[in-house]
Order: sequence, then C-alpha cells, then structure tokens
Amino acid sequence: MTEWFGSAFELLPWLISASVAFFALDLWRRAAEAARLAGGGDRAIVVVGVVLAAWLGLALLATHVPALGSAVASTPGLPPALLVVAIVAALLAGSPSACRRAFDSIPLESMMTLFYWRAVFGALIIAAYAAGRLPAGFGIPVGLGDIAVTMLMILVLALRPAGGGIPRGPFLLWNAIGLADLLIGVPILGAMVLRPWAAQRGLPGNFGLQLFVVPLFIAIHLHLFGRLWREKR
Repeated sequence: MTEWFGSAFELLPWLISASVAFFALDLWRRAAEAARLAGGGDRAIVVVGVVLAAWLGLALLATHVPALGSAVASTPGLPPALLVVAIVAALLAGSPSACRRAFDSIPLESMMTLFYWRAVFGALIIAAYAAGRLPAGFGIPVGLGDIAVTMLMILVLALRPAGGGIPRGPFLLWNAIGLADLLIGVPILGAMVLRPWAAQRGLPGNFGLQLFVVPLFIAIHLHLFGRLWREKR
C-alpha cells in the first residue's frame, strides 16, 4: 500500500498538468461559445485556441523539461516578470470591443462556474503538500484558499432569487476575495515561502499553474469587475 501511494504521489506533477490542460480546454470552449453569441467567426475561435495551446505548451515544457524549468527558476526576477507579462497579456486580449462584447454575452452564472476549477487545483495543491512537494506555509493556505473561493461561489449562486440575477453585493465581495486570495497566494507566499523552499531541495516549479492558470484567473477576476462597471454605466 505504501509503495502504491508513493508511485501515485510521483504522478502528481503529471496529474496537475493534465488538469491544467483540461482547464484550458474548458476555457476555450466557453470562449468559443461567447464568440458565436457575439457574432464572431470561426477564425477568432481558431486564433483563441492556438494562443491558448501555445501558451499552455510553453508552460508545460518549463514544468517537465528540467533544464528549461531550472533556467526559468534560477534567473533572478524572471518568474515574477513572466507572471506580470502573462496577466497583462490576458487583460489586453480582452480589451478590444469585440472581445468585451463576447465576454459580456456569457451568462454571469456560467462564468462563475468556471471557478469550480479552483477547487480542483486547491485539492491537488494540498495533495502535493502531503506528498512533500510543497511546504506547509504555501500548500495549506493556498490549497484551502482555492477551495474556499469555490465554496463561496456556490453560496453566491445559491443566494440568487428564482428567475432573478445574481445579487451584486455578494458577487462583488466574492470576486474581491477570489482576487485577493490569488494575489496573496502566488506573488507573496510564492516568493517568500515556496521559492526558497524549492531551491533548497532542487524541486522544479509547476509553471502550468504559476504561469498559465493563475494569471488567467487573475485576469478573469479583473474582467468581471470591468463587466460590472460597464453594466452599471
């Protein structure tokens, strides 16, 4: 039994990467539906798919190719710089008016259910901590934070009156908590706890989470604030 758990824990990086890939597929599916609702052509859908696939591929290469991952992790200032670039790129991608119309056409409750993925990633982060691949000071608060954000999302959806819209106040509070959890978890705890701990042990980073999932979720939270502002105007 111990040997089985040991081999399962060794598969965790691949399981996380597979989950990241399915998250990308789910995100592309929603983006394709939004593009169709907004009158976008197949070309826009293909472009979104190609960009997501290229971005995901680079992140997974850095995760599973030791030389590339070590080069990224050991270059001073490069991981946070790449994170900022990824967030800015995701924000700029949604800034054209056609993209805003497509984003605004997605029902808000459908957009929120994308955050079920945060519970999936939170559970995987806690599993990685249990396997000794993450320090307690990072794995426990980040993993539980992701799960808590998903639970709060379910609560906000449950507060929606029958046939009515999502209540604005609880939604804004949830969106702010979800964004704050990401900003505290990756830039702060990642720099102060995770990177020194991983460097001492020679463990590679999971760039699929750090440079693909996290910047996309941060950008989506910010785009949701922008959507509410546009609706209020």
